[in-house]
Amino acid sequence: MTLYQTPDASLTYHPDTATLRLSYNALSLAVGFEQAYQHALETMQEQQVPKLLLDLKRNAPPTDDADYWLLAPLIRQLAKPLPQPIFIAAVVSEGQYQYQIGNSLAARSLPPPEVEFNYFTSRREAAAWLSTN
Repeated sequence: MTLYQTPDASLTYHPDTATLRLSYNALSLAVGFEQAYQHALETMQEQQVPKLLLDLKRNAPPTDDADYWLLAPLIRQLAKPLPQPIFIAAVVSEGQYQYQIGNSLAARSLPPPEVEFNYFTSRREAAAWLSTN
């Protein structure tokens, strides 16, 4: 079921896996992504959906700062305690994955304790991780 649609982004809900999927197709993360991501986080809270698959593989160049685009909005949106744990899998390009892994964890923003956030380069691996949580 499609919950949000723009030329660059779509947010769908898959009831069989209780998962939201945000697909973003623009060439870089920009204002359109912020709006779509905000909508996804609000939907997770309002509808108590525990899982989100962020499909960013097509557009995230290795220099994009995922802390700014992914973790900071998450921390702002989920500032109050959550009634249940949530799981977010971000599917990124190989270059973006290497960039994120290469950055020091000490320099990164951390999501709230109720949120488990992981990066993947494979949509299948991300979906498998979400299905086990």
